[in-house]
Amino acid sequence: MRGWISLFKKEMRSMLFTILVSGLLVTAWEIFLITKMNRWPLGMTFGLGFIPLGILPLIMLVQGYQSFRQEWKGNTIYLLKSLPRKGYELVSSKLAASGLVYIILTLYTVGLHLFFHRQHLSTLMGELPGSMAESYSPRMFVIAILIYLAIGIIPYIMSQFSYLVSCYFSKFRWLVSIVVFGLSHYLLVRISGFIARLFNWLPDIPLDVMWSGPYGQETVTMYLGSGPIVALVIVLLGFFLTGSWILEKQLDV
Repeated sequence: MRGWISLFKKEMRSMLFTILVSGLLVTAWEIFLITKMNRWPLGMTFGLGFIPLGILPLIMLVQGYQSFRQEWKGNTIYLLKSLPRKGYELVSSKLAASGLVYIILTLYTVGLHLFFHRQHLSTLMGELPGSMAESYSPRMFVIAILIYLAIGIIPYIMSQFSYLVSCYFSKFRWLVSIVVFGLSHYLLVRISGFIARLFNWLPDIPLDVMWSGPYGQETVTMYLGSGPIVALVIVLLGFFLTGSWILEKQLDV
């Protein structure tokens, strides 16, 4: 465990620059929006403040590809491969560090945005119908967080796996990575859909959805299938372990 923690700390130190630059860009964006609050329509700056949340998953995708590319480029892969660590330990330390950075930047973005726009937020909450305000569900909040985490983690795992596969080739690695990345997503959907049938016995997750209809506020209960979620996790774990096996057993440096 100590060895894994050392790897994790190493990855966190290497990502300090990413945290710093991303934090400064988010802060600059929020300051820019503050200067436009009294010039642009009400609520526009509030909505635009969430744009960085759409960029963070793209950063995760790039981080996944660069995670081992930087090791090869900086010739540190020789040291990494010489360590008495399993492949899954090397891969998981990078995933854990990038995932933590993803969470930190997300919390910073949301927290800073809500702080600067707290007046708009209180006005918006005051305009919501009482029935809608009372329909808040902790389950919906938790599911939204898990979905956003998945949006960042899935591209990371797939891009990291794509680069490791491309290391089999001495030329056109970027092209191989793109092809493998697209193919792996296709397999992710197809295999997950097949495996999900094996978990049809799992109970679905009920979600209450509310919207404004012609007869006022309407609520309907929708059900989120547990089987596809379990199947997705299993297939992602398969890609993760396959990438770890490729790194440990197949790639020579």
